[in-house]
Amino acid sequence: MAGVARFVLGLLLGALVTYVFGTAINSQFVMSAHGIPVVMADRFNMTIFDISNMLPYFVIIAVSFLLAFLIAAILKRFLPNLANIAYPIAGAAAIGTALGLMYIMFQTVPISGARSTLGFLAQMIAGGLGGWVFGRIVSRSTAASKR
Repeated sequence: MAGVARFVLGLLLGALVTYVFGTAINSQFVMSAHGIPVVMADRFNMTIFDISNMLPYFVIIAVSFLLAFLIAAILKRFLPNLANIAYPIAGAAAIGTALGLMYIMFQTVPISGARSTLGFLAQMIAGGLGGWVFGRIVSRSTAASKR
């Protein structure tokens, strides 16, 4: 039961980290795309506004992570050398897949900061960071159970 709780906690914290970093990165890309100088206070205000108002993106991240981390957990059993990087790769792949599916559905990427190649890669890096957080939380339970 503790393993399930760690999985859920890791999933939520990993998704939260990805959401906060991904949304903050999105805000910066959007402001930079217009080529107009934006003062730091306005950048901060827009970033906080976006973090508090893009909650559907958090849900998309959490669902994507659930699927990706379950697949990564299965793959880790068959590919033990992949164990240390499985979740960061899964997190990055989950975000890339989610953004790709959004493009297929809407013919555009609703996360406007991810419309450029660099913005897309930045979102995937945020996903990798969330996967790393998930892996750290889940691996603590594994390490504690081996003692």
